[in-house]
Amino acid sequence: MRRSIHEGFGTRAQLLASQILGQVMPIATIPLLTRLLDPVEMGHYQIALSIALIALPFAIFQTDVFVPVAHNEFEVTTLVRRALLSTSIFALFAATISFFISSGGGLELAASTFLLTAAMSLNSVANSILIRKSDIPKLIQRNIFGGAFVAITQAVFTILHPSAISLGLGMVVGRAISQILLKSTKSCEPHPNHVEVSKGFLRALIGSGANALGTFASQMPMLLVAPLYGAASAGYLGLSQRVVGAPTGLIGQGINQIIVADASAIIRSGNGKLWAGLRRQIVLLLSFSVAAAVALAIIAPPLTPWVFGALWAPAGEYIQILALPMCLQLVAVPMVPLMAMLGMQRELFCLQVLRIVCITVCVLAGATFSLGMSSTVTLISVVWTMAYCATIALAIVAIRKYDLQALRARNGQ
Repeated sequence: MRRSIHEGFGTRAQLLASQILGQVMPIATIPLLTRLLDPVEMGHYQIALSIALIALPFAIFQTDVFVPVAHNEFEVTTLVRRALLSTSIFALFAATISFFISSGGGLELAASTFLLTAAMSLNSVANSILIRKSDIPKLIQRNIFGGAFVAITQAVFTILHPSAISLGLGMVVGRAISQILLKSTKSCEPHPNHVEVSKGFLRALIGSGANALGTFASQMPMLLVAPLYGAASAGYLGLSQRVVGAPTGLIGQGINQIIVADASAIIRSGNGKLWAGLRRQIVLLLSFSVAAAVALAIIAPPLTPWVFGALWAPAGEYIQILALPMCLQLVAVPMVPLMAMLGMQRELFCLQVLRIVCITVCVLAGATFSLGMSSTVTLISVVWTMAYCATIALAIVAIRKYDLQALRARNGQ
């Protein structure tokens, strides 16, 4: 028993490390890319990437959470075909939006957006298939080598043709190479679970909308603060979000893969012990998040002007204020696909809508009553904290509900 626990911990650690390494390698090429691309081309790439990220939840269409709990090979194939269709539709839609943005990018910006949306969507679907097959070693390899191939191909293509489209094409080719070279030989064995996880079109649409709203809600404060408090305040807030969110973004995808892999394996087994299987991970994540928030709140104000310059001292206060919700995000984000697996898309959608409304009210109230930027950021922090706590609480409720349903299903056999 102790050996299996250590082996499981070792696999999770490798999965997390592979995800971090896979993300670090493309980031490491940025100094090279900025020397090859002028600011206009790099700006086009950033615009394309932003639009692709917003379109991504609809392109994936919840396939990344439905495939890991699919009953058999036929259901996996059906879901993948649906994902290919949704990826084609929303990648084209995102490209059309990019084309009409008045940034001078035109066809190049549209093509970059299409390539980035398609690459990220298909990579997510491919990873979900590996999770369904329980081929975690292959997933670890793809995380590492996928990041390496993307870094190499983006650099090579940009050297040959310095443009935004080269970066998008580099991501597509890099991901394709890793998937071809690291193809899984396992099959999707049928599982005995009799508690059906709803994978209908409407539920997938609501879940995709909730994820897109979550991405939009994270960008809202900056969009609202800029016209009300000025570009400088938006710059301080943007830097603080980026600094606090960097660790979460770096390890968040790895944590997400661990939670989805563990949860889907338990759901497929049908033993009704989902809470027992995930309780330890959730408690550890919560403990780490709170500790990280406290540490950030203490060290951020004195370190910020030293690291970024005296002019950026106000950002240290905003980092301190946002530390708790941004660290709680590390726990809340993996709960989102878990809630989708357990049929909580509507609740998640309503929560994201409420979050957007509350953020808007906070920013407008701060400007109307002249509360000042610090007070406004504090209100935003409170809203984010409550939203993430609600997400975690709803996920736990869904887990316990699923366990009860699975127990009843087994007793009724």
